[in-house]
Amino acid sequence: MATNESLPGSVQQAGSDVGKTVDLIVKTTVILAAVIYGCGFLVISIHQFRYGLVELNPLRPRVLAAGIWFLFFATIPFVLEIEGNSIKSSSPERERWLGKRSTPFFFSTLSCFFLGMTLANAAFDIPTDVGQAGPSTLTILLVMAVSAALVFADQWKRFPHWLAVLGSLGFGFLLFSCGFRDLFYYHHQSVASIALWFMVLSFFAHAEMQSRHWKFQTGNWKQSVAWAIAAVAGFSSIYYPQMKPSWGGGEPVPATIYFNKDSLVLQGRSVSAKIVDETDAGFYVIGGSDKRATFIPRSEVAMVYYSDDSSGPFIMKTK
Repeated sequence: MATNESLPGSVQQAGSDVGKTVDLIVKTTVILAAVIYGCGFLVISIHQFRYGLVELNPLRPRVLAAGIWFLFFATIPFVLEIEGNSIKSSSPERERWLGKRSTPFFFSTLSCFFLGMTLANAAFDIPTDVGQAGPSTLTILLVMAVSAALVFADQWKRFPHWLAVLGSLGFGFLLFSCGFRDLFYYHHQSVASIALWFMVLSFFAHAEMQSRHWKFQTGNWKQSVAWAIAAVAGFSSIYYPQMKPSWGGGEPVPATIYFNKDSLVLQGRSVSAKIVDETDAGFYVIGGSDKRATFIPRSEVAMVYYSDDSSGPFIMKTK
């Protein structure tokens, strides 16, 4: 009888736990959506302001895509730092090896490099016709292999530890210098330049986790806010503008715009340009060495061919 009498209370307790769980999920979803939207709005606003655009429709999927991409770029270094600190080994020798600074530094740099390779091939248009001096991706791979051999050999007690440190630092410095060169000298994205972002933010994540231990204290938030603002500005002005539009990025879309016969600008003519943004009212385009966008009303346009092929679309060649 006691068991039967306790059933309603158990059911009520279970229902209360389910309700709390559902409420937590809803609140977390709302907060996450607000963060994604806020980050995306900032990224799009900063990106479009560089072209002179001051109007932005907030209810666009592009805003959410930009927010998701920024959160991905911003949170991955923290995930790597957390995962790196959680790696343990039952072997005392392996645990001693993992505790050396050269080991986690190498694996952190290696993770940043592979992230750069993955994103470079998927979400970015990496130019292949840019002539440049200095180490190539193949050279970085060779240095990575040598560095990995030295770091793994450091598990042997008789192995000179300074060689592992030298190999780890050499690989990190080479990747950092190549990324800095491609980004600020050649002004284009590469595997190293994308890895550079994750390397810098990994250093920030390590510093934050070591100094604050995830505990908020009044007066120590100013540095974190400054880093967050710098991250948003850097992503919006350096990385997002060169991400493929098919992946929700901000790279301008090459197109040929054909004006109608009643156009006040170019009657019945066409022009090759890059579309920065498209709205219900018209197109924001840039061409040549333009730094600011030009607005073309939709009423002026007869057809848009989304390609940089000057020969025109198939429909124009049909007799």
